[in-house]
Amino acid sequence: MAKIFGIDLGTTYSCIAYVNDYGKPEVVNNQESSPVTPSVVAFEEGGNYSVGDSAKNTLSTEPEHVCSVVKRQMGRRDYSFDAFDKSYTPEAVSSFILKKLANDASEIIGEEVKNVVITCPAYFGLDERKATEQAGVIAGLNVLGVLNEPTAAAISYGLQVNTPQTVMVYDLGGGTFDVTILKVANGAIEVVATGGDHQLGGKDWDNTIREYVISEYCKETGQSSDELYDDLEIMGDLELRCETAKKTLTTKEKAVIKLNGKKIEISRDAFEQQTKILLDSTIDMTRLTLGKAEKKGCTVIDKILMVGGSTRMPQVEARLHEEFPNLPIEFCDPDQSVAKGAAIYGMNIAAFPQAEETGEETSPLTKKEQAELQKNPIFTLGGNGDQKGPIKIVNVISQSIAVRLICADNVSRIVNQIYKNTAIPLRYELHAGTNAANQTSVLVEIFENGSDEEYVDESKCKPLVEGELGPLPQGLPANEPIDIVFNIDQNGLLSIDVEHKPSNAKRHMDIKLGNMLSQEEIEEEIKKVNALKMQ
Repeated sequence: MAKIFGIDLGTTYSCIAYVNDYGKPEVVNNQESSPVTPSVVAFEEGGNYSVGDSAKNTLSTEPEHVCSVVKRQMGRRDYSFDAFDKSYTPEAVSSFILKKLANDASEIIGEEVKNVVITCPAYFGLDERKATEQAGVIAGLNVLGVLNEPTAAAISYGLQVNTPQTVMVYDLGGGTFDVTILKVANGAIEVVATGGDHQLGGKDWDNTIREYVISEYCKETGQSSDELYDDLEIMGDLELRCETAKKTLTTKEKAVIKLNGKKIEISRDAFEQQTKILLDSTIDMTRLTLGKAEKKGCTVIDKILMVGGSTRMPQVEARLHEEFPNLPIEFCDPDQSVAKGAAIYGMNIAAFPQAEETGEETSPLTKKEQAELQKNPIFTLGGNGDQKGPIKIVNVISQSIAVRLICADNVSRIVNQIYKNTAIPLRYELHAGTNAANQTSVLVEIFENGSDEEYVDESKCKPLVEGELGPLPQGLPANEPIDIVFNIDQNGLLSIDVEHKPSNAKRHMDIKLGNMLSQEEIEEEIKKVNALKMQ
Protein backbone atom coordinates (compact mmCIF):
# COMPACT_ATOMS: atom_id res chain seq x y z
CA MET A 1 0.00 0.00 0.00
CA ALA A 2 1.29 3.45 -0.89
CA LYS A 3 2.36 5.39 2.18
CA ILE A 4 1.42 8.99 2.84
CA PHE A 5 4.00 11.11 4.63
CA GLY A 6 3.61 14.11 6.89
CA ILE A 7 6.35 16.73 6.76
CA ASP A 8 6.91 19.41 9.37
CA LEU A 9 8.87 21.92 7.29
CA GLY A 10 10.28 23.93 10.16
CA THR A 11 12.20 27.19 10.30
CA THR A 12 15.17 25.67 12.09
CA TYR A 13 14.44 21.91 12.13
CA SER A 14 12.28 19.67 9.94
CA CYS A 15 10.80 16.22 10.45
CA ILE A 16 9.06 13.51 8.39
CA ALA A 17 6.62 10.82 9.56
CA TYR A 18 4.25 8.18 8.22
CA VAL A 19 1.60 5.80 9.55
CA ASN A 20 3.18 2.36 9.91
CA ASP A 21 1.63 -1.04 9.21
CA TYR A 22 0.34 -1.17 12.80
CA GLY A 23 -1.63 2.04 12.36
CA LYS A 24 0.72 4.15 14.46
CA PRO A 25 2.34 7.41 13.35
CA GLU A 26 6.11 7.02 13.26
CA VAL A 27 8.89 9.52 12.62
CA VAL A 28 11.61 8.40 10.21
CA ASN A 29 15.14 9.21 11.31
CA ASN A 30 17.47 10.82 8.79
CA GLN A 31 20.69 9.18 7.63
CA GLU A 32 22.45 10.78 10.60
CA SER A 33 20.10 8.77 12.87
CA SER A 34 18.29 11.86 14.13
CA PRO A 35 14.50 12.36 14.06
CA VAL A 36 14.96 16.02 13.11
CA THR A 37 17.01 17.63 10.34
CA PRO A 38 18.35 21.20 10.55
CA SER A 39 16.57 23.33 7.93
CA VAL A 40 19.87 24.59 6.59
CA VAL A 41 21.26 24.40 3.05
CA ALA A 42 24.94 24.91 2.14
CA PHE A 43 25.97 25.43 -1.48
CA GLU A 44 29.30 24.31 -2.88
CA GLU A 45 31.22 25.36 -5.95
CA GLY A 46 30.72 22.97 -8.84
CA GLY A 47 27.01 22.32 -8.38
CA ASN A 48 26.83 20.40 -5.11
CA TYR A 49 24.88 21.19 -1.98
CA SER A 50 24.31 19.73 1.48
CA VAL A 51 21.38 19.87 3.88
CA GLY A 52 21.17 19.37 7.62
CA ASP A 53 23.97 19.01 10.14
CA SER A 54 26.80 19.17 7.61
CA ALA A 55 25.34 22.33 6.09
CA LYS A 56 24.84 23.87 9.52
CA ASN A 57 28.45 23.20 10.50
CA THR A 58 29.55 25.13 7.40
CA LEU A 59 28.24 28.30 9.06
CA SER A 60 31.53 28.68 10.93
CA THR A 61 33.73 28.36 7.81
CA GLU A 62 31.73 29.52 4.76
CA PRO A 63 28.68 31.35 6.11
CA GLU A 64 28.17 33.30 2.89
CA HIS A 65 27.21 30.04 1.15
CA VAL A 66 24.79 28.85 3.84
CA CYS A 67 21.05 29.59 3.82
CA SER A 68 19.04 29.15 7.02
CA VAL A 69 15.72 30.35 8.45
CA VAL A 70 14.37 30.53 4.88
CA LYS A 71 10.84 29.75 6.09
CA ARG A 72 10.56 33.36 7.22
CA GLN A 73 10.94 34.40 3.57
CA MET A 74 8.26 32.11 2.12
CA GLY A 75 5.96 33.88 -0.32
CA ARG A 76 8.32 36.83 -0.84
CA ARG A 77 9.40 37.70 -4.38
CA ASP A 78 11.87 40.32 -3.18
CA TYR A 79 14.08 37.69 -1.52
CA SER A 80 16.56 35.29 -3.06
CA PHE A 81 19.64 33.53 -1.76
CA ASP A 82 22.69 33.99 -3.97
CA ALA A 83 25.53 31.48 -4.13
CA PHE A 84 28.16 30.94 -6.84
CA ASP A 85 26.47 33.26 -9.35
CA LYS A 86 23.06 31.62 -8.97
CA SER A 87 19.94 32.85 -7.20
CA TYR A 88 17.51 30.62 -5.33
CA THR A 89 13.96 31.49 -4.32
CA PRO A 90 12.68 30.55 -0.85
CA GLU A 91 10.65 27.81 -2.55
CA ALA A 92 13.77 26.37 -4.18
CA VAL A 93 15.80 26.44 -0.95
CA SER A 94 12.91 24.79 0.89
CA SER A 95 12.73 22.14 -1.83
CA PHE A 96 16.32 21.12 -1.03
CA ILE A 97 15.27 20.50 2.58
CA LEU A 98 12.24 18.51 1.44
CA LYS A 99 14.38 16.42 -0.93
CA LYS A 100 16.76 15.59 1.93
CA LEU A 101 13.87 14.46 4.14
CA ALA A 102 12.28 12.44 1.33
CA ASN A 103 15.52 10.82 0.17
CA ASP A 104 16.61 9.84 3.67
CA ALA A 105 13.19 8.43 4.56
CA SER A 106 13.13 6.47 1.30
CA GLU A 107 16.52 4.94 2.09
CA ILE A 108 15.45 4.01 5.62
CA ILE A 109 12.06 2.42 4.87
CA GLY A 110 12.85 1.15 1.38
CA GLU A 111 9.93 2.88 -0.30
CA GLU A 112 9.62 5.98 -2.46
CA VAL A 113 8.41 9.10 -0.70
CA LYS A 114 5.97 10.74 -3.09
CA ASN A 115 2.62 11.64 -1.50
CA VAL A 116 2.91 14.18 1.31
CA VAL A 117 1.10 16.65 3.52
CA ILE A 118 3.30 19.62 4.45
CA THR A 119 2.59 21.80 7.47
CA CYS A 120 2.83 25.56 7.89
CA PRO A 121 2.10 28.07 10.66
CA ALA A 122 -1.59 28.78 11.19
CA TYR A 123 -0.84 32.46 10.75
CA PHE A 124 0.56 32.01 7.23
CA GLY A 125 -1.36 33.96 4.60
CA LEU A 126 -2.29 32.83 1.10
CA ASP A 127 1.10 33.66 -0.43
CA GLU A 128 3.07 31.72 2.18
CA ARG A 129 0.78 28.68 1.96
CA LYS A 130 1.02 28.52 -1.81
CA ALA A 131 4.80 28.93 -1.60
CA THR A 132 4.93 25.96 0.79
CA GLU A 133 2.99 23.83 -1.67
CA GLN A 134 5.19 24.95 -4.56
CA ALA A 135 8.32 24.00 -2.62
CA GLY A 136 6.96 20.46 -2.49
CA VAL A 137 6.24 20.47 -6.21
CA ILE A 138 9.78 21.67 -6.99
CA ALA A 139 11.09 18.83 -4.79
CA GLY A 140 9.21 16.35 -6.98
CA LEU A 141 6.55 15.55 -4.39
CA ASN A 142 2.79 15.15 -4.78
CA VAL A 143 1.44 17.59 -2.20
CA LEU A 144 -1.95 16.34 -1.01
CA GLY A 145 -2.46 19.31 1.28
CA VAL A 146 -0.93 22.09 3.37
CA LEU A 147 -2.03 21.72 6.99
CA ASN A 148 -1.78 24.20 9.86
CA GLU A 149 0.84 23.13 12.40
CA PRO A 150 -1.39 23.52 15.49
CA THR A 151 -4.10 21.48 13.78
CA ALA A 152 -1.57 18.75 12.99
CA ALA A 153 -0.45 18.72 16.62
CA ALA A 154 -4.09 18.52 17.74
CA ILE A 155 -4.67 15.53 15.46
CA SER A 156 -1.69 13.77 17.04
CA TYR A 157 -2.93 14.69 20.52
CA GLY A 158 -6.51 13.68 19.67
CA LEU A 159 -5.49 10.03 19.41
CA GLN A 160 -4.80 10.04 23.14
CA VAL A 161 -8.08 11.49 24.43
CA ASN A 162 -11.42 9.80 25.00
CA THR A 163 -13.54 12.83 25.85
CA PRO A 164 -14.22 16.08 23.98
CA GLN A 165 -11.79 18.83 24.95
CA THR A 166 -11.04 22.44 24.15
CA VAL A 167 -7.30 22.97 24.01
CA MET A 168 -4.98 25.88 23.47
CA VAL A 169 -1.98 24.97 21.32
CA TYR A 170 0.99 27.16 22.24
CA ASP A 171 3.44 26.52 19.41
CA LEU A 172 6.82 28.19 19.78
CA GLY A 173 9.11 26.88 17.08
CA GLY A 174 12.55 27.88 15.93
CA GLY A 175 11.33 30.77 13.83
CA THR A 176 7.57 31.11 14.20
CA PHE A 177 4.98 31.42 16.95
CA ASP A 178 1.35 30.29 16.75
CA VAL A 179 -1.37 30.14 19.36
CA THR A 180 -4.58 28.38 18.42
CA ILE A 181 -7.76 27.48 20.30
CA LEU A 182 -9.27 24.19 19.07
CA LYS A 183 -12.09 21.86 20.00
CA VAL A 184 -11.29 18.14 19.71
CA ALA A 185 -14.41 15.97 19.77
CA ASN A 186 -15.98 12.97 18.06
CA GLY A 187 -13.66 12.71 15.09
CA ALA A 188 -13.60 16.45 14.48
CA ILE A 189 -11.23 19.31 15.10
CA GLU A 190 -12.72 22.79 15.09
CA VAL A 191 -10.38 25.76 15.05
CA VAL A 192 -11.98 28.54 17.08
CA ALA A 193 -9.34 31.27 16.87
CA THR A 194 -5.72 31.61 15.91
CA GLY A 195 -2.99 34.22 16.16
CA GLY A 196 0.74 34.48 16.03
CA ASP A 197 3.83 35.91 14.40
CA HIS A 198 5.87 34.06 11.79
CA GLN A 199 8.82 36.35 12.50
CA LEU A 200 9.14 35.28 16.15
CA GLY A 201 10.70 32.08 17.42
CA GLY A 202 13.58 30.41 19.19
CA LYS A 203 16.04 31.94 16.74
CA ASP A 204 15.27 35.32 18.31
CA TRP A 205 16.30 33.92 21.71
CA ASP A 206 19.58 32.82 20.05
CA ASN A 207 20.07 36.30 18.62
CA THR A 208 19.53 37.85 22.04
CA ILE A 209 22.32 35.68 23.47
CA ARG A 210 24.52 36.72 20.55
CA GLU A 211 23.92 40.41 21.23
CA TYR A 212 24.64 39.88 24.94
CA VAL A 213 27.90 38.04 24.20
CA ILE A 214 29.08 40.68 21.74
CA SER A 215 28.23 43.47 24.18
CA GLU A 216 30.11 41.79 27.06
CA TYR A 217 33.08 40.98 24.80
CA CYS A 218 33.35 44.56 23.58
CA LYS A 219 33.17 45.89 27.15
CA GLU A 220 36.10 43.68 28.13
CA THR A 221 38.24 44.18 25.03
CA GLY A 222 37.32 47.63 23.78
CA GLN A 223 36.79 46.22 20.28
CA SER A 224 34.08 47.76 18.11
CA SER A 225 30.96 45.64 17.76
CA ASP A 226 30.77 46.68 14.09
CA GLU A 227 34.00 44.77 13.43
CA LEU A 228 32.45 41.61 14.83
CA TYR A 229 29.14 41.98 12.99
CA ASP A 230 31.02 42.52 9.71
CA ASP A 231 33.01 39.28 10.11
CA LEU A 232 30.73 36.61 8.60
CA GLU A 233 32.80 33.69 9.88
CA ILE A 234 32.76 34.97 13.45
CA MET A 235 29.02 35.57 13.25
CA GLY A 236 28.38 32.15 11.71
CA ASP A 237 30.37 30.41 14.42
CA LEU A 238 28.69 32.51 17.10
CA GLU A 239 25.28 31.54 15.73
CA LEU A 240 26.07 27.88 16.38
CA ARG A 241 27.50 28.55 19.84
CA CYS A 242 24.53 30.66 20.92
CA GLU A 243 22.02 27.97 19.96
CA THR A 244 24.07 25.46 21.95
CA ALA A 245 24.14 27.86 24.91
CA LYS A 246 20.35 28.26 24.77
CA LYS A 247 19.93 24.49 24.92
CA THR A 248 22.43 24.30 27.79
CA LEU A 249 20.42 26.87 29.74
CA THR A 250 17.37 24.65 29.43
CA THR A 251 18.90 22.26 31.96
CA LYS A 252 21.72 24.23 33.60
CA GLU A 253 22.00 27.52 35.45
CA LYS A 254 24.74 28.97 33.27
CA ALA A 255 26.44 28.56 29.90
CA VAL A 256 29.79 29.67 28.52
CA ILE A 257 30.28 30.95 24.97
CA LYS A 258 33.74 31.38 23.46
CA LEU A 259 34.36 34.37 21.20
CA ASN A 260 37.83 34.90 19.74
CA GLY A 261 39.28 32.74 22.50
CA LYS A 262 37.56 34.71 25.26
CA LYS A 263 34.98 33.02 27.47
CA ILE A 264 31.73 34.89 28.08
CA GLU A 265 29.43 33.50 30.75
CA ILE A 266 25.67 33.97 30.76
CA SER A 267 23.41 32.84 33.59
CA ARG A 268 19.90 31.54 33.12
CA ASP A 269 18.59 34.53 35.09
CA ALA A 270 20.37 36.96 32.76
CA PHE A 271 19.15 35.04 29.71
CA GLU A 272 15.56 35.10 30.91
CA GLN A 273 15.75 38.79 31.75
CA GLN A 274 17.22 39.62 28.34
CA THR A 275 14.54 37.63 26.50
CA LYS A 276 11.55 38.63 28.65
CA ILE A 277 10.30 41.02 25.97
CA LEU A 278 10.11 38.13 23.48
CA LEU A 279 8.15 35.95 25.89
CA ASP A 280 5.90 38.90 26.74
CA SER A 281 5.05 39.19 23.06
CA THR A 282 3.84 35.57 22.92
CA ILE A 283 1.73 36.09 26.04
CA ASP A 284 0.16 39.22 24.57
CA MET A 285 -0.78 37.31 21.41
CA THR A 286 -2.10 34.43 23.52
CA ARG A 287 -4.40 36.73 25.48
CA LEU A 288 -5.63 38.39 22.28
CA THR A 289 -6.43 35.00 20.77
CA LEU A 290 -8.23 33.87 23.92
CA GLY A 291 -10.26 37.07 23.75
CA LYS A 292 -11.27 36.30 20.17
CA ALA A 293 -12.28 32.79 21.21
CA GLU A 294 -14.39 34.17 24.07
CA LYS A 295 -16.23 36.46 21.64
CA LYS A 296 -17.17 33.33 19.70
CA GLY A 297 -18.58 31.70 22.84
CA CYS A 298 -15.55 29.60 23.75
CA THR A 299 -15.00 30.53 27.40
CA VAL A 300 -13.52 27.34 28.89
CA ILE A 301 -10.10 25.91 28.02
CA ASP A 302 -9.31 22.42 29.30
CA LYS A 303 -5.59 22.28 28.66
CA ILE A 304 -2.56 23.99 27.16
CA LEU A 305 -0.65 21.87 24.65
CA MET A 306 3.01 22.77 24.25
CA VAL A 307 4.35 22.31 20.72
CA GLY A 308 7.67 23.33 19.18
CA GLY A 309 11.17 22.73 20.48
CA SER A 310 11.48 26.22 21.97
CA THR A 311 8.76 25.43 24.53
CA ARG A 312 11.42 23.41 26.38
CA MET A 313 12.93 26.63 27.73
CA PRO A 314 11.93 26.65 31.44
CA GLN A 315 10.85 30.29 31.29
CA VAL A 316 8.04 29.40 28.85
CA GLU A 317 6.26 26.84 31.03
CA ALA A 318 6.85 28.94 34.16
CA ARG A 319 5.31 32.01 32.54
CA LEU A 320 2.28 30.11 31.27
CA HIS A 321 1.70 28.67 34.77
CA GLU A 322 1.93 32.22 36.11
CA GLU A 323 -0.51 33.63 33.56
CA PHE A 324 -2.95 30.70 33.57
CA PRO A 325 -2.58 29.01 36.99
CA ASN A 326 -5.71 26.88 36.66
CA LEU A 327 -4.85 25.31 33.31
CA PRO A 328 -2.89 22.04 33.11
CA ILE A 329 0.04 22.14 30.71
CA GLU A 330 1.00 19.13 28.61
CA PHE A 331 4.01 18.77 26.34
CA CYS A 332 2.71 17.25 23.12
CA ASP A 333 5.87 15.60 21.74
CA PRO A 334 7.19 19.08 20.81
CA ASP A 335 9.55 18.06 17.99
CA GLN A 336 7.52 15.28 16.37
CA SER A 337 3.78 15.77 16.95
CA VAL A 338 3.29 18.07 13.96
CA ALA A 339 4.83 15.63 11.46
CA LYS A 340 2.89 12.74 13.02
CA GLY A 341 -0.40 14.63 12.86
CA ALA A 342 0.25 15.55 9.23
CA ALA A 343 0.88 11.89 8.40
CA ILE A 344 -2.41 10.87 10.04
CA TYR A 345 -4.24 13.61 8.17
CA GLY A 346 -2.61 12.54 4.89
CA MET A 347 -3.75 8.94 5.34
CA ASN A 348 -7.19 10.22 6.25
CA ILE A 349 -7.69 12.29 3.11
CA ALA A 350 -6.33 9.40 1.05
CA ALA A 351 -8.71 6.91 2.72
CA PHE A 352 -11.72 9.23 2.49
CA PRO A 353 -11.10 11.26 -0.69
CA GLN A 354 -13.37 14.21 -1.32
CA ALA A 355 -14.81 14.71 -4.78
CA GLU A 356 -13.22 17.52 -6.77
CA GLU A 357 -15.23 20.00 -8.85
CA THR A 358 -14.96 17.55 -11.76
CA GLY A 359 -16.83 14.98 -9.68
CA GLU A 360 -13.79 12.73 -9.56
CA GLU A 361 -12.22 11.62 -6.30
CA THR A 362 -8.47 12.03 -6.01
CA SER A 363 -6.48 9.57 -3.93
CA PRO A 364 -3.11 7.86 -4.45
CA LEU A 365 -4.71 4.70 -3.02
CA THR A 366 -6.81 2.05 -4.76
CA LYS A 367 -10.45 1.55 -3.71
CA LYS A 368 -9.43 -1.65 -1.93
CA GLU A 369 -6.68 0.14 -0.01
CA GLN A 370 -9.09 2.92 0.89
CA ALA A 371 -11.62 0.41 2.27
CA GLU A 372 -8.90 -1.28 4.32
CA LEU A 373 -7.70 2.01 5.77
CA GLN A 374 -11.20 3.16 6.62
CA LYS A 375 -11.37 0.46 9.30
CA ASN A 376 -8.32 1.86 11.09
CA PRO A 377 -9.09 3.25 14.59
CA ILE A 378 -6.46 5.94 14.01
CA PHE A 379 -9.25 7.98 12.44
CA THR A 380 -11.16 8.28 15.73
CA LEU A 381 -10.45 11.46 17.68
CA GLY A 382 -11.76 12.63 21.02
CA GLY A 383 -14.64 10.17 21.14
CA ASN A 384 -15.53 6.70 22.37
CA GLY A 385 -13.76 4.90 19.53
CA ASP A 386 -16.96 3.62 17.90
CA GLN A 387 -17.31 6.12 15.08
CA LYS A 388 -15.34 5.63 11.88
CA GLY A 389 -15.07 8.21 9.17
CA PRO A 390 -12.97 11.06 7.90
CA ILE A 391 -11.45 13.42 10.43
CA LYS A 392 -13.47 16.58 10.06
CA ILE A 393 -11.47 19.78 10.32
CA VAL A 394 -13.19 23.14 10.63
CA ASN A 395 -10.59 25.80 9.95
CA VAL A 396 -10.57 29.57 10.15
CA ILE A 397 -8.92 32.13 7.91
CA SER A 398 -5.85 33.66 9.50
CA GLN A 399 -6.08 37.00 7.65
CA SER A 400 -8.96 39.36 6.91
CA ILE A 401 -10.16 39.89 3.33
CA ALA A 402 -10.98 43.43 2.19
CA VAL A 403 -12.16 45.28 -0.91
CA ARG A 404 -11.57 48.85 -2.09
CA LEU A 405 -14.81 50.85 -1.94
CA ILE A 406 -15.78 54.45 -2.61
CA CYS A 407 -17.56 55.40 0.61
CA ALA A 408 -20.46 57.82 1.16
CA ASP A 409 -18.05 60.75 1.60
CA ASN A 410 -16.59 59.93 -1.85
CA VAL A 411 -13.30 58.77 -0.30
CA SER A 412 -11.63 55.55 -1.44
CA ARG A 413 -11.07 53.17 1.48
CA ILE A 414 -10.00 49.57 2.07
CA VAL A 415 -12.94 47.94 3.85
CA ASN A 416 -12.78 44.51 5.48
CA GLN A 417 -15.54 42.13 4.43
CA ILE A 418 -14.44 38.80 5.91
CA TYR A 419 -12.62 38.99 9.21
CA LYS A 420 -9.77 36.76 10.35
CA ASN A 421 -10.81 33.80 12.52
CA THR A 422 -13.99 33.35 10.47
CA ALA A 423 -14.78 29.65 9.96
CA ILE A 424 -14.18 28.23 6.48
CA PRO A 425 -15.21 27.06 3.96
CA LEU A 426 -17.59 29.95 3.36
CA ARG A 427 -19.49 31.91 0.73
CA TYR A 428 -19.95 35.64 1.30
CA GLU A 429 -21.86 38.13 -0.86
CA LEU A 430 -21.16 41.87 -1.03
CA HIS A 431 -23.82 44.00 -2.69
CA ALA A 432 -22.14 47.18 -3.90
CA GLY A 433 -22.90 49.73 -6.61
CA THR A 434 -21.28 51.79 -9.33
CA ASN A 435 -19.72 55.06 -8.18
CA ALA A 436 -21.00 57.28 -10.97
CA ALA A 437 -23.60 57.41 -13.71
CA ASN A 438 -22.68 56.03 -17.14
CA GLN A 439 -19.87 53.80 -15.85
CA THR A 440 -18.92 51.26 -18.50
CA SER A 441 -16.75 49.10 -16.24
CA VAL A 442 -16.00 48.41 -12.58
CA LEU A 443 -12.54 47.80 -11.10
CA VAL A 444 -12.53 45.28 -8.23
CA GLU A 445 -9.48 45.23 -5.91
CA ILE A 446 -9.14 42.61 -3.17
CA PHE A 447 -6.67 42.78 -0.26
CA GLU A 448 -5.44 40.62 2.63
CA ASN A 449 -4.58 42.06 6.05
CA GLY A 450 -4.22 41.20 9.73
CA SER A 451 -6.66 43.78 11.09
CA ASP A 452 -9.94 43.26 12.95
CA GLU A 453 -11.07 46.80 12.12
CA GLU A 454 -13.60 47.66 9.42
CA TYR A 455 -11.40 50.24 7.69
CA VAL A 456 -7.76 49.34 7.06
CA ASP A 457 -4.75 51.47 6.21
CA GLU A 458 -3.63 50.49 2.72
CA SER A 459 0.00 50.36 3.87
CA LYS A 460 -0.96 47.44 6.14
CA CYS A 461 -2.62 45.48 3.32
CA LYS A 462 -1.29 42.97 0.84
CA PRO A 463 -2.93 43.18 -2.62
CA LEU A 464 -4.36 39.82 -3.66
CA VAL A 465 -6.08 40.38 -6.98
CA GLU A 466 -7.69 43.02 -9.13
CA GLY A 467 -9.95 42.65 -12.14
CA GLU A 468 -12.33 44.65 -14.26
CA LEU A 469 -15.98 43.87 -14.91
CA GLY A 470 -17.16 45.22 -18.24
CA PRO A 471 -18.25 46.41 -20.64
CA LEU A 472 -21.44 47.43 -18.86
CA PRO A 473 -24.49 48.76 -20.74
CA GLN A 474 -24.61 52.45 -21.63
CA GLY A 475 -26.64 54.87 -19.53
CA LEU A 476 -26.51 53.12 -16.16
CA PRO A 477 -27.29 55.32 -13.14
CA ALA A 478 -24.96 55.81 -10.19
CA ASN A 479 -25.16 53.06 -7.56
CA GLU A 480 -26.17 50.45 -10.14
CA PRO A 481 -26.07 47.10 -8.23
CA ILE A 482 -22.88 45.07 -8.58
CA ASP A 483 -22.60 41.76 -6.71
CA ILE A 484 -19.26 40.44 -5.48
CA VAL A 485 -19.23 36.84 -4.22
CA PHE A 486 -16.27 35.57 -2.16
CA ASN A 487 -15.70 31.80 -1.97
CA ILE A 488 -13.05 30.45 0.43
CA ASP A 489 -12.37 26.73 0.40
CA GLN A 490 -11.22 24.41 3.21
CA ASN A 491 -7.57 25.25 2.48
CA GLY A 492 -8.17 28.98 2.78
CA LEU A 493 -7.89 29.61 -0.97
CA LEU A 494 -10.08 32.39 -2.31
CA SER A 495 -11.97 32.94 -5.55
CA ILE A 496 -14.11 35.93 -6.54
CA ASP A 497 -17.17 36.22 -8.79
CA VAL A 498 -18.33 39.69 -9.86
CA GLU A 499 -21.67 40.14 -11.60
CA HIS A 500 -24.01 42.79 -12.98
CA LYS A 501 -27.18 40.71 -13.08
CA PRO A 502 -29.36 42.89 -15.36
CA SER A 503 -26.85 42.64 -18.23
CA ASN A 504 -25.48 39.21 -17.25
CA ALA A 505 -21.96 40.67 -17.25
CA LYS A 506 -19.73 38.35 -15.18
CA ARG A 507 -16.10 38.08 -14.16
CA HIS A 508 -14.52 35.16 -12.28
CA MET A 509 -11.24 35.80 -10.52
CA ASP A 510 -9.13 33.07 -8.98
CA ILE A 511 -6.56 34.61 -6.73
CA LYS A 512 -3.37 34.85 -8.72
CA LEU A 513 -1.21 35.52 -5.70
CA GLY A 514 1.15 38.39 -6.32
CA ASN A 515 4.14 36.53 -4.90
CA MET A 516 3.30 33.11 -6.34
CA LEU A 517 5.67 31.50 -8.82
CA SER A 518 4.18 31.02 -12.28
CA GLN A 519 4.13 27.56 -13.86
CA GLU A 520 7.05 28.59 -16.07
CA GLU A 521 9.02 29.77 -13.03
CA ILE A 522 8.29 26.51 -11.21
CA GLU A 523 9.63 24.54 -14.17
CA GLU A 524 12.77 26.70 -14.20
CA GLU A 525 13.25 26.14 -10.47
CA ILE A 526 12.83 22.38 -10.95
CA LYS A 527 15.57 22.40 -13.62
CA LYS A 528 17.84 24.49 -11.40
CA VAL A 529 17.29 22.26 -8.36
CA ASN A 530 17.72 19.01 -10.30
CA ALA A 531 20.96 20.29 -11.83
CA LEU A 532 22.57 20.24 -8.37
CA LYS A 533 23.76 17.15 -6.56
CA MET A 534 23.14 16.55 -2.86
CA GLN A 535 26.21 15.57 -0.87
